[in-house]
Amino acid sequence: MSRRAAGWVIASALILLAGAAAWWWSTRRDDGRPAGFANGAQGRATKVELNLYFPADGGLLRAERRVLPLSEAPKQRIRGVVEALLSGPQGGGLYPLLPESVTVGSVQLGDDGTAYIDLRSPELETPPPAGSTAEMQIVYSIVDSVVWNVPQARQVVLLWNGVQPLTFAGHLDLSGPLVPNRRLVAAAELRR
Repeated sequence: MSRRAAGWVIASALILLAGAAAWWWSTRRDDGRPAGFANGAQGRATKVELNLYFPADGGLLRAERRVLPLSEAPKQRIRGVVEALLSGPQGGGLYPLLPESVTVGSVQLGDDGTAYIDLRSPELETPPPAGSTAEMQIVYSIVDSVVWNVPQARQVVLLWNGVQPLTFAGHLDLSGPLVPNRRLVAAAELRR
């Protein structure tokens, strides 16, 4: 190859490289992510007003209105809702769901709208013991809060330390997905 041809090849390669760099730079957003990558893997957090359902007297669930910074990404929104539930209620007359050692592990969302939520506790090998009423309140606090606040979630499968238990505390069948239970929510809460 002659020096002249080699010069043209190098010049063409540099022009292509400069054009690619200019295109890449022009498609970047102010925060450094590609323009089409609006929500990223975690999603951009926005303040969302929602109802979290906590156990209350009489075996019912009552709504606590909260404004939370939540992601637009469904899996991250599910995680945010469950983490807010696990942090406990802020108002009086409502009860925490689970011991403080319980955290959210992985969260998955199937194409059919099934949310898989892994609750984890290094201290508890199995869910804590509870009577049938308390068990219903704990489980449906999570199910109702997730499904009614995350449009993409239609039903919930609960896992404990990575395993799907047959029951949560010996009473409620967890072998399949659970849908919201309006009968546990105080009538006044449903009219909100």
